[in-house]
Amino acid sequence: MIIIEKATEELEKRVEGSGCEEGIVGLSVDSGAKTCPYDSGGCMIASYGGRSAEFVTFEPTRASTRVSFMFGASLDSPKVRAAACAIINVFTGFLCMNRVLHSCDPECHGPCLDRLKDRVGGKRVALVGSSRVLGNGLSSGFVGISESPDIILITADGLISGAEEALTAEGQNAEIMFISPSTSGVAALVDRPHWCPYGKG
Repeated sequence: MIIIEKATEELEKRVEGSGCEEGIVGLSVDSGAKTCPYDSGGCMIASYGGRSAEFVTFEPTRASTRVSFMFGASLDSPKVRAAACAIINVFTGFLCMNRVLHSCDPECHGPCLDRLKDRVGGKRVALVGSSRVLGNGLSSGFVGISESPDIILITADGLISGAEEALTAEGQNAEIMFISPSTSGVAALVDRPHWCPYGKG
C-alpha cells in the first residue's frame, strides 16, 4: 500500500457518516502562485467549504469532484494521486486537522532552509522524491534509502510517485519527515512530523 492510500483510508474512517464526504471540491490551477522552493511544477488549488489549499505538481487537474471519490479508489497514476493530495490538504484544513495549507512568502525561503539544515545537521538524510533546492542545500548529508538514513524526507513528488506506506510503519528506525505545504494533509493523517515552519493557513 502506498502512503496516499493509507491517508485516504484514515480520512474515510474519520468522516464516515458525517455527510462531509459528499461535499464538492473544486480543483483549479493558480499559474501566478509563489510556491514552496522544495516543490516543482504548477500550483493546483483545491477549494472546499470556504477553505483552499495547494498541491504543487507537473500534472495538475482542473475539475469538480466529491471528497468521496478517493475512498476505495485505485490511485494508480501520479495525476490522480496529486488530485487526491490536494483534496486531502483542503479537507483536513476544513476539519481543523491541518493548519498549513499554502506556501510562505518568498522572503522566508532562505530562513526555512537554514533552519532545516540545523534540524538535520550531522545526520544521514535520504530523500524520497526529487527537489533541486534540497539536493543542493543538503547534499553533504545525503545517502540512499537503503543506506540506513537517520531521517527520510518525503516531498510532494515522492508522495505521488508512490512512496510506500512501509516507510511510516512502526519500527522504522529512521525518522520520517514530510516537507512543504503539499504534503501537510497526508502528514497529519498518518501522524508523522511535517516541515513547513513558515507556511500559511
